[in-house]
Amino acid sequence: MNKILVVDDERAVRYSFERAFEDEYLIVTAENGLEAIDKVKQEHPDIVLMDIKMPELNGIEALTRIKALSFNTPVIIMTAFGDTDTAIEAMKEGAYDYITKPFENEELRMIIERALDSARSFKEARCFCADEASESVDKLIGKSPAMLNVCKLIGQVATADVPVLIIGESGVGKELIARAIHHHSRRKNKLFMAINCAALPENLIESELFGYESGAFTGAEKKRIGRFEQCSGGTIFLDEIADMSPMTQAKVLRILQDSTFERLGGNQTIKVDARVIAATNKNLTAEVENGRFRADLYHRLNVVSMQIPPLRDRKEDIPLLIDYFIKRANRETGHDIKGVSPQALSMLESYPWLGNVRELENTIRRAVILAKGDVLSEGDLAFLGQGAKSGFREMVESMIEKMFLTGEGSPYHALISEVERSLIERALKISRGNQVKASSLLGITRVTLRKKMEEYNINPSV
Repeated sequence: MNKILVVDDERAVRYSFERAFEDEYLIVTAENGLEAIDKVKQEHPDIVLMDIKMPELNGIEALTRIKALSFNTPVIIMTAFGDTDTAIEAMKEGAYDYITKPFENEELRMIIERALDSARSFKEARCFCADEASESVDKLIGKSPAMLNVCKLIGQVATADVPVLIIGESGVGKELIARAIHHHSRRKNKLFMAINCAALPENLIESELFGYESGAFTGAEKKRIGRFEQCSGGTIFLDEIADMSPMTQAKVLRILQDSTFERLGGNQTIKVDARVIAATNKNLTAEVENGRFRADLYHRLNVVSMQIPPLRDRKEDIPLLIDYFIKRANRETGHDIKGVSPQALSMLESYPWLGNVRELENTIRRAVILAKGDVLSEGDLAFLGQGAKSGFREMVESMIEKMFLTGEGSPYHALISEVERSLIERALKISRGNQVKASSLLGITRVTLRKKMEEYNINPSV
């Protein structure tokens, strides 16, 4: 029978575990972190199940000491305080998993069984992250299962020092994820640079990334150091990498293969040590199949991939995000908004949020500025357009129902494509075919707009 050490300062919690699992496992208990360390030495448990908030020695500190004593003993952290900072910190210190109270016994039983299997095969799911920074900087907000999984994966990949590919829609926080990976890595004291590949003209991105020698081209009066050289020892984040030109893709591939490149106009081979994290909102597999992205570069980047969920798939995180953005907006504007009314919260939770977390943040900032009282009401959010929202929902539901009934197509991909096409056509119509104005309205680059127009076969004069 496998032995489980249950560590919690509440006697009732320890007793409930003994009653629930005594027929399946041999239960040993401890009431604080110091006692837990002694029990690990004496009892050699197969698994440790431990609370975070305890007197004398908290769960994180005890976890660190237990892993030093018994590296292969899985430790499952449990807490009633479901914040992402604690999840990342626990996973960084080597916790096998993280579970928030209250939880179902069956859920915990499944985690315990997986942990026992891992212990038997010496394959602990270890994560290596640190506590997030202060409230003044961007943070990962959420306690939904989807976000906890993202936090765990950050912990796992942070110190692996391999390329990471982050995939997700615009506005989900891909750069924030990249910064978190860097912040929790061994490179955290070195430079982090973010480059938006779609925002740089094709003729400038190479010189920006790799630098150039004096006289390399007209106007190159002196040598320039590129971003890869500046980031040597640190991390470079290549956002919207699918918009990178084929020539630049080839140079990035070489860096990933042998960490070398030449500046434009130069013949000196330069060696760099920069970790590459890339991101895209496109389906790179489809881009490869269509010949728009190099297959070898895709496989080099895709050592570890992270799929970031859209906000509509983690709506339980919306109240936490609202609270966080209100506090930030208060600091920025000098206002003192206390929160949101139940009606306003319901409105925000039911909104589709096609722009994801970025759209929610901008909405809250605007509402704080326009607020007539110290609590955000439905009236303060009138600019969201309740009628438009209802019309959009009716259209979506109608399309989904038709596809389910006829069995034609994939509702998810069809809806994304339809919305994207409609946005582009509307922007072009409002701007009377002016692609510069249309791309500005859409918040994308002209290069991206042109590619989307080609993809959807949209007439420029639509």
